[in-house]
Amino acid sequence: MGVNQSEKPQMRAVRISHSGEVSPFPNEKMSRGDVTSPIPLDAIEALQSDAAGVVWLLDNGRRSELPPKVIAWNPIKSGVQQVCYLSPPAVVPGSFVADVYVDAFSPLVLISDPANGTDAALIILDRSTGISRRFLQGHAALQPDNSVPLKATRTGQETRRLDGSFTVPHCGIRPLIMDRKGQWLYFAAVQSKAVYRLPGALLRTPDLTEDKLVKALERYAEKPAAASLTIDNKNNIYVGDIAGRSIGVIDAEKRNYTPITSDPRLVWPDGLCFGQDGKLYFYSRTQATVSTTTSQDGRPPGTEHSMFRIKPLAPGQPGN
Repeated sequence: MGVNQSEKPQMRAVRISHSGEVSPFPNEKMSRGDVTSPIPLDAIEALQSDAAGVVWLLDNGRRSELPPKVIAWNPIKSGVQQVCYLSPPAVVPGSFVADVYVDAFSPLVLISDPANGTDAALIILDRSTGISRRFLQGHAALQPDNSVPLKATRTGQETRRLDGSFTVPHCGIRPLIMDRKGQWLYFAAVQSKAVYRLPGALLRTPDLTEDKLVKALERYAEKPAAASLTIDNKNNIYVGDIAGRSIGVIDAEKRNYTPITSDPRLVWPDGLCFGQDGKLYFYSRTQATVSTTTSQDGRPPGTEHSMFRIKPLAPGQPGN
């Protein structure tokens, strides 16, 4: 699990055992950003575990203003398997790469970049060459929709404006998911009314162009404001509903959204991911407002998080 960079954590990524024990991931030096480590982590925004057990980490570098990168960690060999840096024009000055999907059917890595909203884009990295390209920048499907309620309630996701008010940044395209057969890439902006999709086969074509993507883009289903999606083996899409403080599902046949569980603690449900046990895991900040004083254990205010799990309608791919 990546740890929210806005809270300046000592460990950028952690491993949580079944007993609840938390340890640095992949190792102590990397997790703490130690400059003596060959690949120190800076700001881990997303992780994915592939079928071989390799963990892919998306480091957006915005904590220390470092170049963003994708790191493949092989837990069996306890070592870095690959590192790919993202550079202009694939990234722009306001980039905040936020989610990653490693394609099982090609050497492609798909990355969402909500950036500053109007310049939100999809980045496609070819890990066989290290070349990355930026697509659909500024398309309405990737931008935040201001008509969708997303109230800043001091949840830890906000930034303060010059006038003292709060706003939630980086609400453009964020979650990326693909069905088990690799037929469709689904994505959505956090602050939007819809999930969109693109054909997986098109994304894998070597002569991919902007025009081809625009023509193939499909509005798939309605959804509430959400920072996280995942998909099970029957193509049901699970949604972390921010306003409803719930987890819902978009039915694969009817394409309609229905809440399946809710809890007042789910201030900002995120990180939806299937485990090896078939359960659906996610985490959430569990307090909307907190004291302005530092807690006794030295943490800054507003750092109360919990992990949850629920039984999905159908199992999904572990690590996705």
